[in-house]
Amino acid sequence: YPYVYGGSSPSGFDCSGFTTYVMKHFGYSINRTASAQMDNGVSVSKGQLQPGDLVFFNSGNSSKRATHVGIYIGGGQFVHASTSTTGVIISDLNSSYYTRTYVGARRL
Repeated sequence: YPYVYGGSSPSGFDCSGFTTYVMKHFGYSINRTASAQMDNGVSVSKGQLQPGDLVFFNSGNSSKRATHVGIYIGGGQFVHASTSTTGVIISDLNSSYYTRTYVGARRL
C-alpha cells in the first residue's frame, strides 16, 4: 500500500492512519496522530513487546512525543507506513535507526 500523508485507507496511509485503520479492523478505536496514540492503552517495555503492540519513534522533533508509529509483529519486527517511496513495509525494530529513535510502546 502506498504512503500518503494524512491517508487512512488502503488507497494510501500515513503511519498513524495505518495504525488507526488496522486497529479499527480489530475493534479498537484509537487517536489519529502518532503523539496522540501514545495516550491509548497502557505502556509496555521494549523487552515485553507482543504482536499487536504499537511502537513509537521520534526522529528528533522535540515538539512532539512521537513522529512515527508502527505495529509490532514479533521477532523484533514491526509493520508501518514508512515513506512515500516505500509505502507499508516491515522493518527491524533493532536496526540502528529505529533503536536510536524508539520512544516507547503501548498495548491496547
